[in-house]
Amino acid sequence: MRQGSTTSNINAQSSGQPAVLVARVNEKKAELENLKDLRDLSAAVADQMEALEQKLATLSDGTEAIAAVVGNWHNVLQAINMASAQAESALEWDADTTATS
Repeated sequence: MRQGSTTSNINAQSSGQPAVLVARVNEKKAELENLKDLRDLSAAVADQMEALEQKLATLSDGTEAIAAVVGNWHNVLQAINMASAQAESALEWDADTTATS
């Protein structure tokens, strides 16, 4: 009787072990597939981040150009003011000259 129970335990372990191994292999296959998906998604995110970096660089360059233009408006307005003042002076001088003649 002892021999029979030992043999049945060995058979149970033998038949149970491959089922456990098959389950473990299937788990590892599923894990591998998930890791492959994660790798692909990570690559897609990296590509999107690179595209975003390029767009931000373009935006930054555009912002710098706009800042330069806005910074020059002060000079442009000063030039317009000076030209207006000179034109006004010229008109006054011309009016004075015409009135005295």
